[in-house]
Amino acid sequence: MSSIPNSAMPHAKVHHDEDEQQPKADKNTTPASDWVEDATDAAKAGLATATDAVKTHPKTAIAVGATVIAGIAAAFVAPALLAKDADKKAPTPADPKPKGKGGKKA
Repeated sequence: MSSIPNSAMPHAKVHHDEDEQQPKADKNTTPASDWVEDATDAAKAGLATATDAVKTHPKTAIAVGATVIAGIAAAFVAPALLAKDADKKAPTPADPKPKGKGGKKA
């Protein structure tokens, strides 16, 4: 081992000693949990507002729900209908018989 005193080399410390002295971070004080907590609170507030609106205007809530369901159904059905229409409009091979007016020319 070296005979140089620790005071002459303050950067030469045992690292495992530092890990034990540092206070451990609490789960509730980490930055990630802050935004999760804020988002949860905002969602709860929005749900409470929506619940109050449904209680005061139930017929409107039913109409809005039906509109949302119809929109979702249209989002799924529209591409299928467009694909079906595209198949019907697909070009067909040319007719080998010429079509003309009047009949044979002399």
